[in-house]
Amino acid sequence: MKLFDYETYEHYGTEYFFQVLTSRRFALLDITFQWDEYSGSEIFPMILLSIGSNSLCGVTFRWKKFYFKCDMIDGDPRNLEWYRRNRSD
Repeated sequence: MKLFDYETYEHYGTEYFFQVLTSRRFALLDITFQWDEYSGSEIFPMILLSIGSNSLCGVTFRWKKFYFKCDMIDGDPRNLEWYRRNRSD
């Protein structure tokens, strides 16, 4: 179990991943920031509040090229090792 983990990934934009108190099957906080090369087609910002399923609660915000997602007490966190193995450095 790690106290803090982060990764950056480049693919049609830049993605930043942060996790707090994380293991393979659990993350207390799973945060993603993304800046895309191409903007979305939505006119208004998208705000999504979620409760249940794989995380206790979460917030997702997307507008044009910006994307933000935060999940608290996540039972299925993002696998940052996959991003480390598939880097195009």
